[in-house]
Amino acid sequence: MAAPDIIAVELRDPSFVRGRIVTLPEPMPAMRGRWTAVDGVPGLVIGPKADHVRLSDTPPGTFLDRASVDAAGLYGTIGGRRVISVHRKSMPYDSGLYPGPNGDTRTGAAFKHQVYLKLDGPLPQGTHVIRWPNGMLADRSFTFDDRTTRAVAIRSTQLGHATKDTAKAGFLALWLPGGKDDGAVDFRDYGTTAFDIIDPEGKTVFAGAINLRKDPGDAEPGNGLPKPLIDYTTATAPRIVIRSLDTNARRVTTVAPHGLTDGQRVGLERLGGEQDPSAVFGTVAESTANAFTLDDPNEQLPATLSPQATATPAYSANRAGTFVFELDYSAWMPQSGGPFRLRVPGLGVSDPFQVEPDIWLSAARVSMTGLYHQRSGIEIDGRFGYSRPVAFRPGPDMSIVESRLPLAWSSNFDTGFIAFEEGVKPRWRTERKAPDSYWGGYMDAGDWDRRIQHVEVAALLLEAFEALPEAQRGTSFDLPKSSALLTNPTYRDTDDLPDLLHEAIWVMDFFRRLQTDDGGIRGGIESAAHPMLGEPSYLERQEVYAYAPDHISTYKYAAVAAKLARILKTRGKAGAAMLFEDSARAAWAAAERGFADPDTFYRDAIVVATETGAFGPGGWPARREQLQGIAREYRGAAAAALYRLLGSTKHRDIFEASWRDDQGLFAHKGDAAWDYLKTAGSDAGIGEEIVARFAAEAAIITDAQQHAAYPNMKHPYAPAGWGEGGAPDYNQTQTLIRAHLLAGDPQILQVMEQGFQAMVGVNQVGLSFVTGIGARQILHPLHEDHRAMGVAAPSGITIFGFASQNATAYSWVFGPAWSPLAESGTTENAPQRRIEPPRFSLPYHEYLVEHPAVIMQQEYTVHQSIGTMAALALYLHGRQ
Repeated sequence: MAAPDIIAVELRDPSFVRGRIVTLPEPMPAMRGRWTAVDGVPGLVIGPKADHVRLSDTPPGTFLDRASVDAAGLYGTIGGRRVISVHRKSMPYDSGLYPGPNGDTRTGAAFKHQVYLKLDGPLPQGTHVIRWPNGMLADRSFTFDDRTTRAVAIRSTQLGHATKDTAKAGFLALWLPGGKDDGAVDFRDYGTTAFDIIDPEGKTVFAGAINLRKDPGDAEPGNGLPKPLIDYTTATAPRIVIRSLDTNARRVTTVAPHGLTDGQRVGLERLGGEQDPSAVFGTVAESTANAFTLDDPNEQLPATLSPQATATPAYSANRAGTFVFELDYSAWMPQSGGPFRLRVPGLGVSDPFQVEPDIWLSAARVSMTGLYHQRSGIEIDGRFGYSRPVAFRPGPDMSIVESRLPLAWSSNFDTGFIAFEEGVKPRWRTERKAPDSYWGGYMDAGDWDRRIQHVEVAALLLEAFEALPEAQRGTSFDLPKSSALLTNPTYRDTDDLPDLLHEAIWVMDFFRRLQTDDGGIRGGIESAAHPMLGEPSYLERQEVYAYAPDHISTYKYAAVAAKLARILKTRGKAGAAMLFEDSARAAWAAAERGFADPDTFYRDAIVVATETGAFGPGGWPARREQLQGIAREYRGAAAAALYRLLGSTKHRDIFEASWRDDQGLFAHKGDAAWDYLKTAGSDAGIGEEIVARFAAEAAIITDAQQHAAYPNMKHPYAPAGWGEGGAPDYNQTQTLIRAHLLAGDPQILQVMEQGFQAMVGVNQVGLSFVTGIGARQILHPLHEDHRAMGVAAPSGITIFGFASQNATAYSWVFGPAWSPLAESGTTENAPQRRIEPPRFSLPYHEYLVEHPAVIMQQEYTVHQSIGTMAALALYLHGRQ
């Protein structure tokens, strides 16, 4: 059920039938990247030797008859009630790889359809039958019992709770596509005021009040979007064809009378044609029957107009777009048990959930498997259900060249100004082959690059390790021991170390092996381009290169290497500790040389960038100033970590000078402040300032959640997208952990619990954004190996999640019939691959597109989502 008088039924088009990778009898180099027939089945020729094919997936052959399912008058009565309207939300849930009509590669989509049958009154409890229009589907019998029937409007945990959790809440929310009041459903209209929790026998074990948290017009300051309220097109309004657009005057002329009035919001779409999936919103002014002026446009208007351009009435609402009610059961303190369910009388129940002391440990295990599944350079052996051959291990069939391009200059770093693809092109590449030791680390996400940002995973795991009670630090996650995979003899004495430290060693030892003789750290290893569709990591055919050292990456490594050395020393592992201490010292010295004289440090790169005009208008001096500003921050973090390790006054003085200059706590700055605070003999006054800053920063994050329809861990100053407002990021995670350790503020712990739960079902789409957790999980994140191999995605991936429609307006996704989620054209079953209601009519929290091509939503990285979720769960487990 969706409401007492609304039946919710999910219907699905058939899923793709998966192909697989097979070896060819003979290589076919002339067909590489093209489709050929293999025993009558289309296959995409892949691999460096063109001796493998990825057999085609088979897309759905039948589709839901959308027109018939929408015909309210063709339904029979249900429980004596008449169907007075049908509302439908159609979104993708599956995709595949197959040849298009012209031989190119399609990804396509299969759709799920949430069908809402609005009745002329509340449905009585009992057994009923749905008779589908025109016999399109077999009659469906079901029993409505508000103690057993799932209510899709109850948004609840799919993880469960630990016994000592302090924040336990679900939400009641329904956005009805095409419904009155722009789809906003107010459950107060049904007299819904209370909920309870029932045990496996159906007995009530807790009762509470349902309280309105946000109505659709409540602003959400700090949402990371341009405005606290968002513009949406009206789902049921017809698209008005635009005849002409005077860009300078912002004057829009329509083919027919538009019916808009002054002051009304309006959305303009397809201004640039069928491959322009963006929208421009503004306010109607100076309207006549067939024209109006667009005031306050939120985007720039194009110089020319496409004949596909339309205007649609619009309105403003928050990210939920509906009434969000809170079901708070934090006062309920069961010791264990389940499954329990939230219940709303007259409506139904939530997904079942357990209460167990080790719930957070279970969650941490899943994210730790996610880190294992991202390991590069080894075979993924199936210990957690997913297997993959060895990938990116240098040898006879795979080599890595050294590049002159530093990571800090590339588009894969915050300061980057050169496309990473340039790193292996003639001017940037060298002819030096990298050593065979250049393997390991983590694959970044769906692509294969390994970047210095990944040391943040080690930093967070080490942070969580130190925050755990001693009895919990030794927990086994069934991860490989360092001695089993890493050849340095120092690791032979480390088998008794906890798994968390082995995981930190895994990523840190990779970058230690990228250290040059003079101590510099290469920022990572990169392929010449993003992965090719259908080609897995272990059959990569593009050139692979190692970045040149840069002083920012070197500082960043030095900080975490010092942290690892310090902790290894406390665990009695003198050999391993000295390995990383020596490496950190050498890295510090190299970074200091780069900081003191960047012209000499980057001499070779400067020559190439100057020749290619890569520096831009300000030349090298402008770029140098930018790089030095960023390096100064990382220098402070490395100095503080070495101060904590060595107790040296030189490093202490460098941190203190940087703190006096900038008392920020963002990411590496927070690492620096924490290390200084935790070092005996530090200045007491600075220590007090640091404690106060952590408390103030945590308050900014926690207070912001009061304004959100769905609380998480988003920093109010962070822009939305790429995980902000979804998976907790490095900055928020370490800030809240430290602030809680310092002050023990229960509100901080509550926000951390809420932040995790928001990713595992406590959200408006009722999905778990973590593979391996929940009754309904995302199925196809942007993980190229599982797509290429035709297998299920590995467990432990946390996708970035929600992002706005304009931010994800990819022309290659929402375009003509050949695009996977076509919005124009009729060939190739394009109408059956169309999101409905249209994308810009979906509230932000309804707009989760389960297709890997929607990158900003389905992407993830080890350091931005998987590692942060692991650390957060570990910390919460430690509070039990």
